[in-house]
Amino acid sequence: MRQIRRSSVFALPASILASLAAAQSHTDWIAQHDGAPGQADYGRACAVDSLGSVIVAGRSYNPTTGVPPMPPSADFEVVKFGQIGVQLWSARLDLASGDEYALDVQCDAANDVYVCGYTWAGSNIELALVKWSSAGALQWSRTYGGAGGGSDFARAIAFDAVGNVIVCGHEYGAGLNNDALVRSYSPSGALNWSTSFDAAGGDDTLYALTVLPSGEILACGQFTNPSSGGANAGIAKLSATGTLLWQRNDDGGGNLSDGVSALAVVDASRVLVGGWRSSATGEDWLISLCNHVTQNVEWTRTFNGSSNANDRVRSVARDTFGVLWVAGSAANSGAGIDFATRRYDASGNLLSSDVWNNVGLDDQPFKAAVGNAGQVYVTGSTTLSTTAPTNVDVAVIQYDKTGARNWVGTYSTPGSYDDRIFDAELVFGSYMACGGYTSSFANGGYDFLALQVNMLDSPKSYCSAKTNSLGCAASMTFTGLASVAHTSGFVVEAAPLRNQKSGLFFYSTLGAANAPFQGGTFCVRAPTRRGPLLSSGGNAAPPDDCSGAIAMDWNAFAHGLLGGGVAPELLTPGTDVYCQVWSRDPGASFQTNLSSAMHFAMTP
Repeated sequence: MRQIRRSSVFALPASILASLAAAQSHTDWIAQHDGAPGQADYGRACAVDSLGSVIVAGRSYNPTTGVPPMPPSADFEVVKFGQIGVQLWSARLDLASGDEYALDVQCDAANDVYVCGYTWAGSNIELALVKWSSAGALQWSRTYGGAGGGSDFARAIAFDAVGNVIVCGHEYGAGLNNDALVRSYSPSGALNWSTSFDAAGGDDTLYALTVLPSGEILACGQFTNPSSGGANAGIAKLSATGTLLWQRNDDGGGNLSDGVSALAVVDASRVLVGGWRSSATGEDWLISLCNHVTQNVEWTRTFNGSSNANDRVRSVARDTFGVLWVAGSAANSGAGIDFATRRYDASGNLLSSDVWNNVGLDDQPFKAAVGNAGQVYVTGSTTLSTTAPTNVDVAVIQYDKTGARNWVGTYSTPGSYDDRIFDAELVFGSYMACGGYTSSFANGGYDFLALQVNMLDSPKSYCSAKTNSLGCAASMTFTGLASVAHTSGFVVEAAPLRNQKSGLFFYSTLGAANAPFQGGTFCVRAPTRRGPLLSSGGNAAPPDDCSGAIAMDWNAFAHGLLGGGVAPELLTPGTDVYCQVWSRDPGASFQTNLSSAMHFAMTP
């Protein structure tokens, strides 16, 4: 295993902020893992435990033997890396002397590691689920084959409130087709229940699932109707004990191939699903908001790239303001496949749309992750050159809460021509952990790749807000980039606040604090400075409500354009700023309110 440190950042199209992007992110560490010596190893999924360790799971091929040599077989391979990229342990498992392939990895509350996928059982493929302890000791493995003796898969893992592990996928049933499958196991590996169902008479499979606070389970995938010849977008709901409550089988028209492979809970009654819908123009994005209480689809949206080729949703998410984010691939004329990121409100109205085309070649996003200051990170791979050998790097894009693209970072292993990731997870809100594979001629072509992107200088919310007299708590968000070279363009806002009240920013360049103050928590280390007195605005009073917000452009403030107490170091690149909003709140203790706080760094 080798650790490498390097990063590069590409200029944003039509932007003058390229130099600022480099200051917002850099490579924390990059690590490779070679499984069986001299053989290819492919990371597929990653997870992060509560300590910030990164786990990557996939498959590792075995050396070939015999004359002539047998085709190589693959085993489960799992690798755990510590916070600084040091390999803590690796585990390899051959369940049945054939091929194993990991499709998902997750950590439970005890930081034990679960991997699901499939294994070759000698005559057919069976579902596989394996548990390792947090220290890498094998706890148990379970396999399952359907009554029909065909191929059975576990594609995704989730946990319920008491620690049971739930997997979804499909089994080859007695009816000689694939049936949707959900199974629950106890932490000790005992089967709690297993539910399979034939949604529409044809082949069915589930790609993703989530457990609701009620314990009920939502899963989505693809359900095939043999009478129409098409595969449809499928969603199902099960009780906490595995009873199928309902399932939907939605045909997008034309009896073609539709499916959904990503889902995110929106609120107590609704879930957002994303995937693809086939048409005469190829695959288009498919996004649907489903009410899982009434079983109705409230709205559906599609999106077609300009080249009328294949476009597919890869990830969906809901931010803290209820905005729905969708990331996926878009095929565009003359640009290959691009990152596409779109925002919708809860009614399905399009709020913003962005397409990132790096150098006119294929760019493939896989994950959208919500930050804690209104931002969203979209992570995937970007192709820099198609001349042999193809040059592919990891890419991370940050969007602010308005959907504006702030920066793009690309990251690669020195000497490697091919660094691809297929999964990513936020670590403590300030790092992005990625898993995949990287080319390594010396070690058999490909090795596991794990990397962590450091985004500490990008804005991050911290500390708890004081709940005001109307029951609202103000969170800090931002738009734009902090820059000493610009006199505007970086606005920090605290909302919701009492309307038509005065307030101001307290800030420090010395660090954070956590001190009781006026019935709340003061989150900025003394000695502090103050910004100018501001008004929260909002609805005209009366009535009193939480429609107010305190906002300030910190680039303008740093240049002395807004008044207040300006620290000279605000115009020094690299200066850390810690800020919090204090405001008037008649009726509250001390008649004041305190927002959460934000940390950011001034860039060049």
